[in-house]
Amino acid sequence: MEITRLDSLDGTPEGPATGQGPWAGSTLFGRFAFWVGLAAVLGYWLWIHPQGFSSLGYSEDICFGDLMRSLMAGILEKKGGPFFHTEKFQAPFGASIPFMSWGMERDWLGAYFWKLDPAFPFQWFYYGVSLLISYSGVGWILGRMGLARAERWALAALFVVFNVPRHFKTWHHYEHLAQHWVYLGVFLDALIWSRFVRERRWSPRLDAWRLFALLGTFGTAGYYWGPMILEWSLMRALLAGLAWRWRARGERTAIEPLGRAVLWPVALGLALLATDLRWFLPLFREARQWGEIQQPVYFFAHMGQLVRPLWTEWARTLWPSALPPIDSPETVVTIGWLYWIPLVFGLRAARRSVGLKIAAPGLVLLGIAVLYMNIGPSPVHWPIQHGVPFMKFFRVASRWGLLLPPIVGSVIALVWPELRAWARGLPRPASVICAGLALLELTVLAEPVSLMPPLPNPARALLERVHHLPGDAVLDLPFCVTGGNQGCDPQQCSFYPASTAGNCLQALHGKKVYGFYQSRISPSQCDGYRRAPFDSWFTAWRENRCFTAPEWNQFCGYLDGQTELSAVLVYPGIWTAVAEAECRMKFDQRLGPPKGQAEILLGASRGGEGRKSSVIRWYAARCRGPYSGPEVTR
Repeated sequence: MEITRLDSLDGTPEGPATGQGPWAGSTLFGRFAFWVGLAAVLGYWLWIHPQGFSSLGYSEDICFGDLMRSLMAGILEKKGGPFFHTEKFQAPFGASIPFMSWGMERDWLGAYFWKLDPAFPFQWFYYGVSLLISYSGVGWILGRMGLARAERWALAALFVVFNVPRHFKTWHHYEHLAQHWVYLGVFLDALIWSRFVRERRWSPRLDAWRLFALLGTFGTAGYYWGPMILEWSLMRALLAGLAWRWRARGERTAIEPLGRAVLWPVALGLALLATDLRWFLPLFREARQWGEIQQPVYFFAHMGQLVRPLWTEWARTLWPSALPPIDSPETVVTIGWLYWIPLVFGLRAARRSVGLKIAAPGLVLLGIAVLYMNIGPSPVHWPIQHGVPFMKFFRVASRWGLLLPPIVGSVIALVWPELRAWARGLPRPASVICAGLALLELTVLAEPVSLMPPLPNPARALLERVHHLPGDAVLDLPFCVTGGNQGCDPQQCSFYPASTAGNCLQALHGKKVYGFYQSRISPSQCDGYRRAPFDSWFTAWRENRCFTAPEWNQFCGYLDGQTELSAVLVYPGIWTAVAEAECRMKFDQRLGPPKGQAEILLGASRGGEGRKSSVIRWYAARCRGPYSGPEVTR
């Protein structure tokens, strides 16, 4: 195969010869394609703007971004560097950050923004930066693959913005929003594979940049670590296999000289590796002391959801019961026919010319993802979880949906020359129909995202008053002790997820709280809450009843021994037995009349309207009168 262009990383011309370079096409859209795509990315970013700091979450794990940044800010101030156990958050046992939803970029960098201004919408800012990096990086890579200017920026905007699984995670599981390293890594590998298959050449510089992107992945959510290691390893195995096959046939593969350009990715990669190790070594030490973490795989996806066309959402407006909503699974896997149709016809066109080997890495990875997320035990689960580092983190199988847009998008980019040639032969009516259906699918991004309503001002004022009380701990009734991996007893987390609200409000009053909801938890972390008096509290919450007389004596005895307690916060909208007149009277008799109360809304919903409310009743941290009950261990 004749090589007419060379690698552009050192300033030489671009990509494989396709007859359409990045300067091809002098239309207005072609000249301003970058700005049009940028406007689309920024427009989407503005559309999903949260309502402010307090709207990001005060229920379940949607609050942990702000919570983790506040904890990390305190740790950096006190320790001056990486440290993963804190006494600031949890009473009376402290907390281990590795088991929460932690990310180096989000929480380390976000901690400095927290110290400057806790109300700054860092999550939204960070997401915007991630979108811009993904857009500019993918567009640049597509240009090196030979796509015309209009094509590359239009596709870059489409691939980065039109990620339906990610869209319905916005401001809920928002640790998954920052995907810039995923997009850069997957599309860099697409460029490496395209040049290898179409031109029989391999660039050490490109592979060095790809390794740099892999190291960057460890700054984001742990769910991406394993899949990106899997993707990187799979690509290298296929490269080696194809090179060996060519060598057996007597065919040669050109290896480009290193040159000075390789120094940049190597230097940046070493700096990033040093940063990763600085944070991950103490993280691993902290995690290891708690023992084995159970990581069962669950939340599988129905394959009908995977290939479901998004325009069927319009049918639900006429026949609501005909189909479930597209965001009904724990994580959406639907990506739309806006991806599947170009993929299918691009593969068909490529098979007749360059062959399906041009799409081999993406297709193999797509097959693994489909098998992994499919309902029931699959032959890929055990070997992948035990053979690929960090894949045990990937316990929610359906979250492969988050990775499908960059995977499928990279395959479409690989077969783009053949797909373009095929599309030119489409009759005008077929083109109009395809364009119309594509626009219908794009309207899914107008669906409101999951959002917490803003914390009402009276509740904010109440928590501010609690913040200024003497003592450094607050007792929320009820509280929850559980992990996303189901590591504790179910009875330790009644009223889930509403009973996690106290953990989330910690970021506002700044005091230690009881209980925790963590992404992963070791059974040993639950042990402290299995003894008195906590076991009796969990029993009362599980049975949704008021405390009995012996339990009241035990409760008051415990309070007497907790000099660090500032307040008791009771949530009758969660522990509904407290809302009954008799139980409220007992609380007022034991703890005195409430010092204040305010209402909050619980649970995120699409559009942030809230689904359930509860009053917070603020009581004193000591019982009235002398205590005559049995001694209570602290």
